Amino acid sequence: MTEAINNLYQTFDRYPRPEKIECCPCGCTKPDATAHLVVTPLRDLRFLDLADYSFRAMTTQGSVDDFRYFLPRLLEGIVEESYSYFDQTLFQKLSYAKWKTWPHDEQNAIKGYLKALWLCGLTSFPIVDALPAFFEIETVLSSIAQTGESLVPYLEAWDRTTTREADEHLIQFVTMYGQDLAGGKTFSEAFWRDASVQAQELRSWILQADTLQRIQGAEYLLREDGFEHLFGPALQILAAEAHRLIP
Repeated sequence: MTEAINNLYQTFDRYPRPEKIECCPCGCTKPDATAHLVVTPLRDLRFLDLADYSFRAMTTQGSVDDFRYFLPRLLEGIVEESYSYFDQTLFQKLSYAKWKTWPHDEQNAIKGYLKALWLCGLTSFPIVDALPAFFEIETVLSSIAQTGESLVPYLEAWDRTTTREADEHLIQFVTMYGQDLAGGKTFSEAFWRDASVQAQELRSWILQADTLQRIQGAEYLLREDGFEHLFGPALQILAAEAHRLIP
């Protein structure tokens, strides 16, 4: 994670600190709302002070190049501290900024960061111990999905990561979200509405025979946290949905 963040700083160092951040002329942003962001060196900016900007970036505050300047600090902050907005909100900004049209080294720096973020979350349970802004592994998945990236390589990494923590995430995920796949449905609530392709990738992966076998083998990791009664019905739904896929 540290290497990925340092690479972000090195890659996006080409963007100078803005002298001024232009704001929406309608008055929804006060003139001094962003003044503190242009007088403090990037690495010294508090993530808390960037929260409002992260929510409004490019829509009512600043340009794409301003966003590129702040991006390393934003992506560093969200893996180290809590966040006052939904995590997915920040990652949506990458799609809004059309990051996949940026220079290749910038795209690669972001992809390296996303990979590190995923592996950090996948190998830490509970996830908030390592990533205090993320509530559970679903939050990381849906955040990555908001960037427009395919989830396939991340799910393949989950296949290869056979640690206890990765299995605990799988059991928790099935417990909380398995029933959402009943009747041929995909995840469509909240931020998944804007990531239908990724939601289908996730559905296809979790219904694979190997994934279902892994879930069954890790059932002993089910925690008594008040939601354990959801696991059995969720697993039955997944088995039924997988059976429907058999010709």
